[in-house]
Amino acid sequence: MNARLAFAAIVTAASAPLPALAAVTIGTQIVDTRLTGTIAGAPLDSSASDAATGAGRVSAMAQLVERGTNGFPAVRARSSVVAELSSAERGRVTFQRSLSPGDIDSGNAVTTSSANYRYFFTTDQETMFDLDWGVGAFGDAGDGQTPGQAVSLGARGAGPSLLQLGTLGEGASGTTQLLLTPGSYEFWITDAFAPIAAAGRSSGLSGQYSFAMRAVPEPETWALMLAGFAAIGVAARRSRRRDSLPAR
Repeated sequence: MNARLAFAAIVTAASAPLPALAAVTIGTQIVDTRLTGTIAGAPLDSSASDAATGAGRVSAMAQLVERGTNGFPAVRARSSVVAELSSAERGRVTFQRSLSPGDIDSGNAVTTSSANYRYFFTTDQETMFDLDWGVGAFGDAGDGQTPGQAVSLGARGAGPSLLQLGTLGEGASGTTQLLLTPGSYEFWITDAFAPIAAAGRSSGLSGQYSFAMRAVPEPETWALMLAGFAAIGVAARRSRRRDSLPAR
């Protein structure tokens, strides 16, 4: 009976669920976006930002508006960033941009556009950082480049030394994974080009990034699991041998 109880305890410990998420502490998450341009011969600058130190939604939107001859405003450019942090370990960031600078002879131009998301966090154990992304874009920038974004991750104050994804443009998508040791980190998603568009040209971008962090089991946990699996194997072999013996 004692042997059976010991075996049951090992099996229970080996089959116990592992922690799905890492112990992550939110520092701050920040979004901002900015548009500059010339509308009807006048320089315009529009920017917005938002920040939070907990889970939830942060967002920012900037737009450039031209008041036409009929007196009604016409939006020439709009840029927005929305970040949804469901918990310290999971988040989703969406970028959207639409640029319509007007006719070539109208004097309307969007000269620069930028937006970024920054997330500062701390983890107290080895943590797996999972990231997936997808970027859809159309049109051209004023210098002929297609819209794009960049992603980076690094120790706080040390720069993007751990992960750097270059300009992500039309149709870019993928996943990546990174092992983090205990410490404080900075995660960025940033617009990667300027100028955006000259008069008579248009472009747009919609990008989405999702990230999740999960705890890496400690060596003792792996050892316990392996011991449990070994015990299960031994018990199974003994059971098969008993079943194969002729009845007396």
